[in-house]
Amino acid sequence: MNELSGLGADLLGTFAVAIGAAALLYALGHAAKRAGRPLPRWVLPVGIGLSMIGYATWNEYSWASRVKDQLPDRVEVIAEGQVQSPLRPWTYLVAPTLRLALIDPAALREADAEGAQIVPVTLVQRWKRSVTVEQGINCTTGETRPPGADWQQAASTDPAFAAICAGG
Repeated sequence: MNELSGLGADLLGTFAVAIGAAALLYALGHAAKRAGRPLPRWVLPVGIGLSMIGYATWNEYSWASRVKDQLPDRVEVIAEGQVQSPLRPWTYLVAPTLRLALIDPAALREADAEGAQIVPVTLVQRWKRSVTVEQGINCTTGETRPPGADWQQAASTDPAFAAICAGG
């Protein structure tokens, strides 16, 4: 990999925010001291800690929208996966989106069965490598073929089937 990605980029960003906050708070403390009103000693570490928590929270909750903003117009988001964790109890109130399923209708191709199409579904997950799986869809018969399986009746909750067959 040539570019920094994943958890390493998140940590680097968090440390960069901490250094920036430290520099700003140090300058503010120095100016306040010269003005004869020194800041309490706890302001610097608390300010750095709050800036790191704030950046990490913003980064986690805005990840999905930043990824979607980078997608070409033709690509559709067919499903989003939110994650709740007991290690982060606030996620039970508002769960962040950490997974996306994408399709490109322009990438559809004909399958072996009559009226069937192969749909490449790209699965994107935070901190993991993206994966593309090919799912067969037959709008005429109402069937799908998951990767490595036989044709079966489409589930009513299948987002790929709903996205492709909505017009047909």
